Amino acid sequence: MNRRDRNVLTFKRILAQTASANARRIMHRARTANRLAKTTNGKARIMAYRVKTDALVTLTKRFPDDVVLRRDNNQPQMVMVAVTAAQFGLHAPKQSLGVGE
Repeated sequence: MNRRDRNVLTFKRILAQTASANARRIMHRARTANRLAKTTNGKARIMAYRVKTDALVTLTKRFPDDVVLRRDNNQPQMVMVAVTAAQFGLHAPKQSLGVGE
């Protein structure tokens, strides 16, 4: 590989460079949906929690190396999903993430 080839930005290199920023954006979208869900009632609340859960599921599928799943002993049906770049975590139902006991 010559010097010129090492400096060329390929699609794969661009994806690798933006992966943590993209994971952080998705996590913030989930956090925003969570905040919205806590301020509304009825169908809007259900839909906001669905957006949050879908964002967390996407994170675990697209960025498995950046996501940490932790058990929550206080809420056994839930899992804490945390992204190291975002420095916070959110709860998601175990069944939607496909996490067993």
